[in-house]
Amino acid sequence: MSKQPISSSAKNAVGFSPPVHAGDSSKQQLGVLEDQELQVQSAVAVAANPPENSDGISSSINGSSPSVIPFPSGPAEIAAPAPPPEIQAPADQIPEIEAPPPPTPEIEASPVQLIPPTPEVKQADWEAPAREWKPLCDVTSNHRIDWCELDGDVRVLGANASVTLVAPPGADGRTFREESWRVKPYPRKADPNAMRNVREVTVRSVSAGAPACTDRHDVPALVFSDRGYTGNYFHAYTDVVLPLFLTARQYGGEVLLLVTDLQAWWVGKYAPVFRSLSNYEPVDLGRDPRVHCFRRVQVGLTSHDDFSIDPRRAPNGYSMLDFTGFLRAAYGLPRDAVALSPAGPRGQGRRPRLLVIARARNRRFLNVEEIARGARRVGFEVVVSEGGHEVAPFAELANSCDAVVGVHGAGLTNMVFLPRGAVVIQVIPLGPLEFVASYFRGPSRDMGLRYLEHRVAPEESTLVDRYPRDHPVIADPGSIKAKDWASFMGVYLFEQDVRLDMKRFRPVLKKALSRLRAKTKNN
Repeated sequence: MSKQPISSSAKNAVGFSPPVHAGDSSKQQLGVLEDQELQVQSAVAVAANPPENSDGISSSINGSSPSVIPFPSGPAEIAAPAPPPEIQAPADQIPEIEAPPPPTPEIEASPVQLIPPTPEVKQADWEAPAREWKPLCDVTSNHRIDWCELDGDVRVLGANASVTLVAPPGADGRTFREESWRVKPYPRKADPNAMRNVREVTVRSVSAGAPACTDRHDVPALVFSDRGYTGNYFHAYTDVVLPLFLTARQYGGEVLLLVTDLQAWWVGKYAPVFRSLSNYEPVDLGRDPRVHCFRRVQVGLTSHDDFSIDPRRAPNGYSMLDFTGFLRAAYGLPRDAVALSPAGPRGQGRRPRLLVIARARNRRFLNVEEIARGARRVGFEVVVSEGGHEVAPFAELANSCDAVVGVHGAGLTNMVFLPRGAVVIQVIPLGPLEFVASYFRGPSRDMGLRYLEHRVAPEESTLVDRYPRDHPVIADPGSIKAKDWASFMGVYLFEQDVRLDMKRFRPVLKKALSRLRAKTKNN
C-alpha cells in the first residue's frame, strides 16, 4: 500500500510536536561516576531552585531539561541532571588525534508518514521456521542494557506493556518454551535514579492466551524508552539517539519505532533523526490500545558504551563516522569535511571559523570577549553561542565552523555536527577530573576530528576566589573526593567558572590553526 504524506494536524495527534524557537570494569565505573554526578546535580538544582509549578520552566540545548514530562506535553524542558564530568591533560602537553578515513556514503533520508494500513499478511507467512529454542532475553552480556529478540508471531500490547511470542503450530520442547521476562529498555540499567521513570516491559512466550491482533505489520519493530536522563543534551545522544541509529539504520527506514511512555516534546526536538530512521510515525505504546503484530521485534536498543560505537559489534560495521555522517544528512548540513581556501600571496584566504560555546550557568567562560579577541588575532573568525531549544539552528552553526572550544559539558556534544577534520578544544576545569575527559576525547577521534585539551590552572578558576590557596579544595583535591562524592562534584563542577589566561591558551589556538591549515594542504 502506498505511503501517504502527513497532515500537520495528524502529525501533532500521533507523536511529533513542533519545536519551540528560542564493556570492562573501568568503563562500568565511569558510568557509575557519571550517573552519581547527575544525581548530585539534580539534588543541587532542586535545593537551589525549587519548582514553582509544573509549567513555565525553560532550558537550552547545552544545558539540562526534564527527565519526565506527562504526555501529551508542549515542547518544554525542565531542569534535569547535569552534563557528564571531565578529565585534564598535563599542562605541558596538548594531545592531538588524527582523523580516520572518510565515512561511507549515507542513504538518503526517507520522508516521515503516519503509520499506514499495511497489507494483510497470510498466516503462513507468520509461522516461524522450526529451530532450536534460545532464551528470549539477554540480561547478562551487556553492562548497560538488557534486550530481547523475538521472531515469529509476536504481539505487542501497549496497554499493559507486553510483548508476546505465540507458539507456532506443532511446537515441541526443543523449538519452543514458555518464558516470562521483565526489562526496562533504556541503557542505564545499573543506575536506579535513571531507571525509576522507565516503564517496565513484560516479554513472554506462550502457547495460548495471547491477545488477538488488531494491526498486522510486515516490517520489524523496535521497543525502547525515551525517559531516563534524556532531558540532558549529552544523554539524549548517548542513551537514545546513537543507540537508535545503531539499531534502526540497518533497516533503511522500514522499521516501526514503539516508544514506551513517549514524550512528544522530546520526539519533536529530535524529529529529523526519527524521520531519517523510520518511514513511519513513532507509536506511543503507553497510549495505544491496539495489539500490533509483527514477525520480528527487538526490545531495547543496541548500546556499546557512552557516546561510542564498536564497529566490530555493530550491524554492517557502523562506526562513529557513519553516525556523524548520518546526522549531517538528517539535518541537511552541507559540509562533510573541512576545506579551507589556500592562503594567497599576502596570507589572504578564508579564515577558519571558531565556535566558542558559552554556558549560562556553571563552568562559564567569564572572559568571552577576551577569548574572542585573542582567537581573532591568531587568525580565526569567531562566533560565540550558547544555543537554544531547537537543535537544527545550532547544528547548522556548528557545521559552518572549523573548530570549537568549550568548557567540559553537554554543549561539546555538538561536535557531532562538525565537518571531518575540524578541531575540538576541551577546556578541563580545575580539579582531579581526568576520568571524565574520555567522554569527548575518544569520541572526537572516532568522528574524524582533531582533539586538543587545555587544563585550567588555579589562577584561571573562580575557586581561588572562594577558597584560600592552602585550602584542600585547591591544595589537596584528593581529600575532597575521598570525603564524599557529592562535595567533590558540587565543588569542581557546579561551583566554578573559568577565566582563561590568554598567554597560556594562545598556544592551543595556534596549534588548532596549524592543524586546520595542514589538513587543508594535505587534502
